[in-house]
Amino acid sequence: MKRFVYYFAWTLAIVFIVYIGTIIEANIVETARETYELFPRILFAAIFPVILGFLMRLPRFLLERKEQKFGGFDWFKFLAVGVPSLYFVVMTFLPYTSIGAGIPSFMMTSQTSLTTIAYTAGIVFGYVLLDSFHKPDVAQTKTK
Repeated sequence: MKRFVYYFAWTLAIVFIVYIGTIIEANIVETARETYELFPRILFAAIFPVILGFLMRLPRFLLERKEQKFGGFDWFKFLAVGVPSLYFVVMTFLPYTSIGAGIPSFMMTSQTSLTTIAYTAGIVFGYVLLDSFHKPDVAQTKTK
């Protein structure tokens, strides 16, 4: 029962953060309409899903940290899953910077599937970033 309450409380916290995020996004959209400045809106759309993915993994991460189940960083998982998903996140806002001028953006296409993939990649990146911290290998623990 204690575990249920723990996860349910985190779920409510994440729902509240999503609610606050929608309010912030509405303010950013309104400002973008008034100033014709799209970059803050695009940047928020790229970063907010990463924060959500981070928050989805955070409860388990804190439990593992409390139980001291850390031994390193899983570079293979991060490179195989995290870096490609980070690419999609960066490609949502990079074309709107001076560095990425001329690069086609996912956000400018009318295909909602590409935008959805970019948002999902943000959630995946945030989750994998915390999930890459792993338990020590049993073989490593015995040799120490």
